Amino acid sequence: MGLTRTVKATEERLGPFRPATCVGYTCLMLDFLHPSLRATIASLALLPLSHALHAQKQPDLKKLDAYIAKAVTDFGQPGLAVGIVQGGKLIWSHGYGRLDVAKPDPVTENSDFYCASLSKAFTVCAIGMLVDDGVLKWDDKVIEHLPWFKLNDPYVTANMTVRDLLCHRAGFITFDGDLLWYGTHYTPREILDRHAKEPLTYGFRSRFGYSNLMLIAAAALIEKKSDVTWDQFITKRILEPLAMTRTRVETADLAKMTDVALPHVHKGQDPKAPLMSMAYQPLQGADGACGIISCVTDLAKWDAMWMNEGKTADGKVFLKEGTWTTITTDQLSNEVAPEENITGKHYDGTAMGWFTEDRDGYKIITHSGGMPGFILNHAVVPEKDFAVICLGNGETYSVFAITDKILNLYLGNGMADPVADMLPRIEQRDLRDAKRVGDRAAARITGTSPSRPLVQYTGTYTDKIYGDAVITETGGGLSLSFVPAPELFTGTLSHWHYDTFQWNHADPFLEPGYITFSFDADHRITGFKVDLHSPDFHFYKLDFKKKP
Repeated sequence: MGLTRTVKATEERLGPFRPATCVGYTCLMLDFLHPSLRATIASLALLPLSHALHAQKQPDLKKLDAYIAKAVTDFGQPGLAVGIVQGGKLIWSHGYGRLDVAKPDPVTENSDFYCASLSKAFTVCAIGMLVDDGVLKWDDKVIEHLPWFKLNDPYVTANMTVRDLLCHRAGFITFDGDLLWYGTHYTPREILDRHAKEPLTYGFRSRFGYSNLMLIAAAALIEKKSDVTWDQFITKRILEPLAMTRTRVETADLAKMTDVALPHVHKGQDPKAPLMSMAYQPLQGADGACGIISCVTDLAKWDAMWMNEGKTADGKVFLKEGTWTTITTDQLSNEVAPEENITGKHYDGTAMGWFTEDRDGYKIITHSGGMPGFILNHAVVPEKDFAVICLGNGETYSVFAITDKILNLYLGNGMADPVADMLPRIEQRDLRDAKRVGDRAAARITGTSPSRPLVQYTGTYTDKIYGDAVITETGGGLSLSFVPAPELFTGTLSHWHYDTFQWNHADPFLEPGYITFSFDADHRITGFKVDLHSPDFHFYKLDFKKKP
């Protein structure tokens, strides 16, 4: 689900390599690429070249295969599936590594991966089909079709258009509200109703802020105007016509399938912890943002339609030309740093369900995805009838380096080595993270005790947007559970120092959290705040107040 996620948050987790996840993450969490990440990755490898190089012969795919295989090892990537699409056909594909590091089954071009924020283009395509059907217009006000839709600002509520939902310019900071869908039991309507209380940070339409929740609203709009669920619409109008036979919209379906890549994480974001596979998270509440599960062979058919400007490989109109153009046209321009101009990059924009950039004179439409245990990427070059797909079932950024390498081979400097450029920067990021963790441990004050008896910390607490949390005392210790997401966010509270406790929650993806209690003038406990380092999810915004 993705992944993508403000520039500050991006750099905080990845340094220069933060994918925009649905998780967020993601997106990067994680999904979800944020333009700042895609710009940085591009700057690693691009060199200015004359268009004469574009007439070069087909790259040596055996050398490419060896390059990717080495990258998988160098990055410690559990499994990877890569595909190259040209002229509407999958001309080359390969799987590397394993579906599950605990088992021998290999990744193949048919291996299914959670596509996270690659899903956003499916939701936007569905909206485009409804536009083609004549039941929606891009500039319709959302409340004309969803009267219950509401944001914190009455002006934005009244003027938010269908187009605004799809291009990350509502006024939220990146990943605002993602905790409302991550692991929770909330329905899409409950997620959006709760998020309506969240104040906007930016001016409406003034700047980029990656929003998974606006794509959840777009899915609700699809259901309203089509009288079928998002799952049914995507299946009947997109997957079946394009013969995407292995693509699914329900994680429950995977139990009946083979050749399924499992997500992998280092527990608690600790790179020294053993690599472990996880179960798929259902995340039905966020289908519109990150609900697609697919493979290279199916995504090749999907990307072939986009590279053919809305037509299928056999020439049938799938999206009207004007609709395809609107979807792939920038709705918001993003900053391009001077050093990127030197490498041949001149623009970077946010379209609808896609990001855009230029490379060696060609327009590229692209999007990454991030979900706990998955990072994925794909890029389409319509002028060249070309696309590259790279799906990974781990938390490494190999997918960006490999995408970059293939684009270089086909469009520009085939001698560039983005893997070699990226690895030292990742090492520096890991050192920064280790220092951050070490600094917290060094700041711990030993020999302190909680200021109140443990029983007084127990009770129900509530955050006005997120909902309830419950603290209980069992076995002489405390346990904290977030009521909306008990499977992920339940765990013991170990005393850290003073009135701060370390929270050892159940989510293997996130680091432990730190819970600090607040008091009134009579030293009665009034609430607590959460300190949990995650650019993907805004724990710092939670403000739990104790119920009487």
